[in-house]
Amino acid sequence: MNQPSRKKRERKNAGWIWLFFLCLLLPLHLWFPEFGTGALDDSYSSSASGKKAFYLLLETETLGAERNRVPLTVLLQSLDVDETLCILGPARYPSPLEWSSLLAWVNEGGRLVITANHQHPEFEITPLEIKVRYLDETERENIPRMESEKKNERSFSLTEKDDHALLQSQATTIFPDASSILWETNALVESLMGETLITAGETKQALKQKHGSGEIVVAASSEIFSNQSMVDGGGVPAYRLIESAGAADYVVVDESLNASGTSKVVALLIDPTFRPLTIQLLITLLIYGWWRSVRFGPILASHSLPRHNIVSHTDNVGNLHYKKGNGRDLFYAYIKQLFTQLHFRSFRGEEHRVIDPIARRMKEDPEQIKSLLQQAAQLSKSEKIDRHQMGDFIRKLSKIRQAAQPGYSKD
Repeated sequence: MNQPSRKKRERKNAGWIWLFFLCLLLPLHLWFPEFGTGALDDSYSSSASGKKAFYLLLETETLGAERNRVPLTVLLQSLDVDETLCILGPARYPSPLEWSSLLAWVNEGGRLVITANHQHPEFEITPLEIKVRYLDETERENIPRMESEKKNERSFSLTEKDDHALLQSQATTIFPDASSILWETNALVESLMGETLITAGETKQALKQKHGSGEIVVAASSEIFSNQSMVDGGGVPAYRLIESAGAADYVVVDESLNASGTSKVVALLIDPTFRPLTIQLLITLLIYGWWRSVRFGPILASHSLPRHNIVSHTDNVGNLHYKKGNGRDLFYAYIKQLFTQLHFRSFRGEEHRVIDPIARRMKEDPEQIKSLLQQAAQLSKSEKIDRHQMGDFIRKLSKIRQAAQPGYSKD
């Protein structure tokens, strides 16, 4: 029996190498290593200090959650006044112009939650006389700490003392289901007004203050929102802190200050915004190189007829229903899928929680939208439906479907 030549064996082994690198690239869609000088504690990061777990919690517990990457002045032009904007430990704090836009939006009824970054927690909201600053030596000594924290501080003081290190203490809150929480901080909040939400010893760590028709919540630490805190059971107090600004139906987590507050030493192509495109480009180049190095399949083209694609299948199904003269089944399937997308079964008896946000985005009367949905549901149960009537309903329902998507805005 003739053995394959050395050249053929090397070519066969090379195919496994290409496949190996392809398998390395595919998981990057789900997990990407954290490196570079960018923010590693944002809502994209899966590291211990990141806030991805909290963002996923917001997506689960609220009607809608999204990240913002555009400048705040642009975002606030389209942000509804009854939505909640979260700025959690930003790489830089808002500029005077951005503060002016933020406070104007809060004054009209918006809800703002801003927490300090422990690396540089000092900032001030001058119009509201709210200030966040480092703890002084006396305040650090008076904060009640955990026994393990005291031991760590004693051993650390023998080598080098850091006056701005994070302190781990047992804090008290006004939240009934999380009256005592583990709180890490190196700063405090100063304000003569507002309602205190979290205290550590005699220091205010979080407070809520009314401004016009809206609310603003300020916290001296953002560690409660970290992935590590979620693992340690900090999900409830973190969500209650966001909820204290008002009903957290729609939440926007700002990432624009993290993007503009860090140096761009790392290439822009591995930025979270362009990262999927970069991975797809690398996969395409890898497959092209594999294709050019190894021949796939026979040299001659296959003589088998190509299968029909999904477009051809859809056209044929549509022609059959058209010849039959009754599109009831198609219309019923459309209504069923739309109601499933709007989660009406989960909000049975409280459908207004789904309809009101859609009506607000479409700038329509909620009762008209509710009436349209009821008419469509009744029509889908009839024995025969006129094509023109069905087309008119589908056009109207498609606008409702678009308005149900997060980030939709009517020009």
